[in-house]
Amino acid sequence: MSKENEKSNEMTLEPAAETSGKEFLVDPSYTGYVFVGYAMGRFEVDSPDGEGKEKRPYYNMYVVTPVSSFTSDDYRAYGMKAEKKKCVSAEVWKDLKIGCRVRLFFDDKKNVVMAALDE
Repeated sequence: MSKENEKSNEMTLEPAAETSGKEFLVDPSYTGYVFVGYAMGRFEVDSPDGEGKEKRPYYNMYVVTPVSSFTSDDYRAYGMKAEKKKCVSAEVWKDLKIGCRVRLFFDDKKNVVMAALDE
């Protein structure tokens, strides 16, 4: 891999979301997403030309939401569920604080392209 390609594959670390260690409450009657964290890094894949490996960035955010209210003879759930959402970049969560309510906007591949505060 050339130096130019290596440089273009470098992952730029964005400022981290505020993680002050304070507790937060999640109201189970709120039906939207609550932001609880993120992960970002690089994973190794085969290069498109088939000559070696290259590293590609990934960006994931974690949210909690109420479980579905659907019940049947075979299924029942109660409470909150944690979900991992793939994001297009770290810009998605750059202004979010842990515990805030957010509205998520998705592209056609179900990746989060934007998150907005939902207050």
